[in-house]
This record gives sequence, structure tokens and C-alpha cells, in this order.
Amino acid sequence: MRKVLKVISAILLLSLLSAGVGGYIFLKSLNPSDSFLMQRSSENTNSETIQKINILVLGVDETSPTDPKRSDTMILLSYNPKTNKAYILSIPRDTMIKLDKYGTQKINAAYPIGGPQLAMDTVSQLIGEPVDYYVKIGYEGFKQLVDDLGGVEMNVPVDMNYDDYAGNLHIHLKKGVQLLDGEKALQLVRFRHGYAEQDLERVKVQREFLLAMFEKAKNPSTLLKIHRILKTINQYVETNIPPVTMLKYADYILKLDKENIKTATLPGTPQYVNGIAYYITDPQEIQEFIANLDSNVDDKTNEVAVNKNIKIEVLNGGGIPGAAAKTADLLKQQGYDVVKIGNVIGTTYNTTQIINRTDNKEVVENLKKILKNAIVVEDTNANSNVDVTIILGTNI
Repeated sequence: MRKVLKVISAILLLSLLSAGVGGYIFLKSLNPSDSFLMQRSSENTNSETIQKINILVLGVDETSPTDPKRSDTMILLSYNPKTNKAYILSIPRDTMIKLDKYGTQKINAAYPIGGPQLAMDTVSQLIGEPVDYYVKIGYEGFKQLVDDLGGVEMNVPVDMNYDDYAGNLHIHLKKGVQLLDGEKALQLVRFRHGYAEQDLERVKVQREFLLAMFEKAKNPSTLLKIHRILKTINQYVETNIPPVTMLKYADYILKLDKENIKTATLPGTPQYVNGIAYYITDPQEIQEFIANLDSNVDDKTNEVAVNKNIKIEVLNGGGIPGAAAKTADLLKQQGYDVVKIGNVIGTTYNTTQIINRTDNKEVVENLKKILKNAIVVEDTNANSNVDVTIILGTNI
């Protein structure tokens, strides 16, 4: 019985992580006590026989019968069992793509045009790697799953107040750490209009919520709710991940620590093209970015440990939409503690500035490599509660 509970717990963890906001397994075709499946699971847990997998998460608004049901959320989960490392990559819904017969589109149009398969193929072309599986979940399933878990504790970054009466969307949350039920969690992950960087900050919060949800799922008390959770998963979530594949990765996912999960947003720049807002990407930049995410985090253990002690604020002084969020994500990958993202009001900076209040030359040199066109300004007053302020100019 203990073995069965362990396998079901691992399946749940993999499901929750792969779905980002929920998971799924074909329980109708899976009997955890089936000795054949247990044998297949045991045979396939050798790290030499299982490979890295990429799973595309599709969060879809299916509440309106007239809505084209574009994918409101697209997240790529990549997991490598050989290193027991994972990354969660947000793909902005405005990312510009080209589809046969449809021309230039935003990437969230791929799902309503061609279903999960076209969405997977499109993301595969974008990142230059195959996407193996997909998981799709709607708003109702997300809310129910959070409630089944007993809520998820999360630090709401700002006061959130937004009402869209036409779309029946009402968001009212107070800033601070709190236990969110399903309804409040949905408000959190849908909120974007109050952020300086709008959708780019929204996807960052979505990733943070996913990690909080992952930690909650690892709590032993989750096993007491397993039947209710799996019923919700079976009812609301659609996927093409076979049950045997879930079992195959079970032992590995149980050992995955939060510290071994990188999070990031697909690199790109928000731009208006013919009056339409797009997120423009560069294939070469994406290729290098994915390679960095795939790198073994242990290779940078000392660097990350040093960088974690450096508190940074990133301010958008050039007026380029999304610049601060993108830079903050890049710095976090290097291990820096980005404590604030905001805008400079009333002044436009042409040149990016690194305002340094530390005596750590190595950190300054590293920041200059990341922000290649920046100048360093030494702040001898040091009255700020952050070590470095980065003001992004128009030259980024």
C-alpha cells in the first residue's frame, strides 16, 4: 500500500508541475495496484533510459460560448531526469508567429486554429526543440484544484482592483502573504492591467504561483485529499501524457527541489506593428537563452550564492514596454535578488545606468556584461535599501 501511495503522490506532483495550474492522468485506464504497470515503472526508472521532456501547458478561457478560446496562458515545462533539473518558461500570448494559410498571428491563436497539436508544433519551432506533450486546463478546473489542495499560500505583490463587467472579470485582492482559495487564485493569475509591464509581470506571478502550488502539493497532507484531487484532474484537465510515462518519471519528480527549478520568460521585445501589439523574438537569442536554461545550475553554485546577497531594483527609464520585466528575469537567472520593478516617471533616459552602492567589483563587471551598453555610476551616499539600481535607457 505504501508503494501505491508513493506512486500516486509522485503522479500528482508530476501532474501539478506539468500542468502549471493542475494536472491530469487517465485514471480510468490506470490501476495503481496493477503489477504490470508497477513493473513497467520499475523497469524505466534508470536515468539512462529516460530522456528530457518538454510539456506545453495551455490555460484556456472556456467560459464564453462566443470567445475564440485562445490560450490565455502558455507555459513550457522542461524536465531533465538525468540532472533532476527543470525550468518553467512563460511564452507571452502576444508573441509574433507565422502560420501557414493564416500569415502573421499572435501565438495564442495557434490553439483555436489547430488545437493542441498546432500549439505544440508552433512552440517547438519557436524554441528549436520538440515539444513532447501538452496539458490543457480551464478556469473552473484551476479553481477546483486549488480548493482541493486546501488553498495555496502566496505573496500578492500589489493591491489588485480591476472590474471588466463585459467580460465578467472582477479582481479584488489585497497586497501581502495570504492563503488563496480557488477563486482568489484565479484572480491573481489573471490580473495584469495594474502592472507597469502588464502581461510580462502577469506571467512572472503565474510562475511564482506555480512554484507555491508545487510546494503545497509536496506536503504529506496532500495524500489525504488524493481522491478528490484526482477526480478534479480527471474531470477538468486534458492531456496526451500516457499514464505509463507518469509512472516512469515518478521517482525522479519526488526528488525535485524548488531550488532546481529555473523560471523565465521567453526573451523578446514588445512592439506595435501596423497598430497591433506584438512580442517580437529573435531565433538566435532564443537558442542561446534555452541553452542557458538547460545548463547545470551546479556549475554556477558559487556565483549564484554571491549574487543572492545583492539586492537590485530595475527601473524602466527608456519607455520601452516590457524592458524592466525582461531584464529582471535575466538577472534572476544569474541569481540576483530583484526586489523591485518599476518605471521612471517624468524623465527619459537615453543611456542605461548601473547605480552601484557596493564595493563588489566582480558583481559590477558581471552586470556590465549583461547590460552591454550601460554606464556605471557610483553612489557614495548609499542611503538606499538596495545595493544596485538599474535604470534602463533607450539604448538597451
